[in-house]
Amino acid sequence: MVEALERMAFYDIWFVDETQVGAEMPANALFIPGGDTFRLAGSIGPSRLRALRQWIVDGGKYVGICAGAYLPLSSSLPPLDSFNLVKSRIRNLSRNLPHANAMEEKSSVPYGCSYVFHPIRGSLLVDFGGHPLTAPLYGGPSWEDRGDAECLATYSSFTDDTLFLTEEKVAQDTMIGRPAALRKESGNGVLYLFGPHFEHPEYPASNGVIGSVLMNSQDRPFESATSREEDGHVPDAVRIKELKGIMSNARIMYRGLEGASWRIGQKTWDHEKIGCFINAIWERILRTEAAGMELGLPHSVEEGFSKCVFRMRDIRSMMRDGIDTTRQADGLFRDLAETSSAFFDRYFSALRATVV
Repeated sequence: MVEALERMAFYDIWFVDETQVGAEMPANALFIPGGDTFRLAGSIGPSRLRALRQWIVDGGKYVGICAGAYLPLSSSLPPLDSFNLVKSRIRNLSRNLPHANAMEEKSSVPYGCSYVFHPIRGSLLVDFGGHPLTAPLYGGPSWEDRGDAECLATYSSFTDDTLFLTEEKVAQDTMIGRPAALRKESGNGVLYLFGPHFEHPEYPASNGVIGSVLMNSQDRPFESATSREEDGHVPDAVRIKELKGIMSNARIMYRGLEGASWRIGQKTWDHEKIGCFINAIWERILRTEAAGMELGLPHSVEEGFSKCVFRMRDIRSMMRDGIDTTRQADGLFRDLAETSSAFFDRYFSALRATVV
């Protein structure tokens, strides 16, 4: 998501945690791009989900991708039942779990007395209003029908890079011709729900879907949210050099965890997810140096990523001794998310300064 928004010069963005989600968000669009739906709902909590619902009704734009697309769907399971906004039913839900041909750990998650199952993984073709687009799917929904929403796109066909996690016939029946993207108006606001990851940086043609959503003339006009106060940190160019050394060590430690995976909540996280954070930060350190930008990073960023390096070192040592590292991995992913958000807040602040 960061790569897609930066590529399209949407710099007026910030990263929020679960405590900032709700009616008082200083923004007019919220992206929830993935993860574990139940952990998302649980961490946000019923009261903030209800506040988020009101934020949308008052004119906010909610964009849910993958796990974020499941979150607003009608459900009787708490805490999901605090955010029922879209009545469209998902097709990939069954009491009888289809046989998993591959990646069994990623092929399904429990949902009450049923299972949400994932027929495929990887790229597929999507018909977006008559325009074919290739985008990857990593657990996102396929809808039975559009329900009370508008269908923006359907799954049209698989590709040579599609990995079938179920029998191909099951995948065909579950997905092809079914909605892949929905739009639902709610009060003065609107929700966009995407199964595929149109924001994926390796599919730049599909990134335009994200830009078109932000600028859609059918919605309330997109406005700058620059009223948010900056924290006024004094720029310190030395910190980029220090951070570069820390992230260089992080890249080495991350590669040393190759093949590791952890079941955290309802989702399996593998070592590649660690690389998604580390490589995104590394790339922007290089861009910052090349452009001569001053980020004014708080010390918490250096401290946070140093902590991540130590966590990876501990995990690697414990794995050698055959010790379960799920709790340590959970902490690592939380630290990566929180520290990366702090870095990106300063990075995009610096980008905004270049165009003011």
